[in-house]
Amino acid sequence: MKSKRIALTVYLVIFFSCVWMCSDESNIYTPDIYETQIDKLSYQLKYPHIYAVVYSPYAVQLTEVATTEETDTEEKMVYLTFDDGPSPRTAEILDILKKHDVKATFFVVKAKDEYTPHLIRAVEEGHTIGVHSASHKYKEIYASVNAYLDDFTRCYNYIYDNTGYERTIFRFPGGSVNNYNASTRKEIAEEMTRRGYIYFDWNVESNDSSNNTGAQTIYNNVINGCKGKNRAVVIMHDAINKKETVAALDNIITQLKADGWHFAPLTNEVRPVIFRMK
Repeated sequence: MKSKRIALTVYLVIFFSCVWMCSDESNIYTPDIYETQIDKLSYQLKYPHIYAVVYSPYAVQLTEVATTEETDTEEKMVYLTFDDGPSPRTAEILDILKKHDVKATFFVVKAKDEYTPHLIRAVEEGHTIGVHSASHKYKEIYASVNAYLDDFTRCYNYIYDNTGYERTIFRFPGGSVNNYNASTRKEIAEEMTRRGYIYFDWNVESNDSSNNTGAQTIYNNVINGCKGKNRAVVIMHDAINKKETVAALDNIITQLKADGWHFAPLTNEVRPVIFRMK
């Protein structure tokens, strides 16, 4: 009953705010304005459990942050991130991270049941788990805010049901700025940050998304990409065909340590590295 009263209160506040915005003399009334506000009200009332359990200090309108000039920290911090797991490669990645006593971040998808134990192990070993996608089908995910929320919720529930942990960070499939979300990206980002979540893009690209990229090239991309920065968010992938990523990882960590880098997992208290939205 209490949750229904809260939902009704939120509904009324948003509804009358919409009416006020549309009736203000400074606004020109058109049916499109009402339609837009009603659409916004519709998705804001959906998925009432999809709110960050702890709001991030960075959960604001994150649309103005660049990714390339990250030189403002006292020590060199690198955040290794892996997209698209869990997979058969996850255990191999975890073994290497454990060998070096390094914590990383896994942005996961809704995977086959046989891979779920790898997800549980990652949580138990102190790595950060973030929401990535349930389907990874860009055209469907970015069709609307509602479509994105549906996909996000299914991935969120997969993580929570199997680990008991409520996630507070996420990564957009394809990054926050891609060829599929030009018309919806800003509205999606605003809605997700309104719910208390923050998202992370990257400023060091391993380019391991191509199946033709060998271990040496992946290594070179990461090491060279970190040069000139004091804060690096590295994107790599955790999928069945990413054997070259696994082959490169040990040497990547060894060299970054030799270069004076400190490793940490991402959290909702880390200032996000995001792409600039237009």
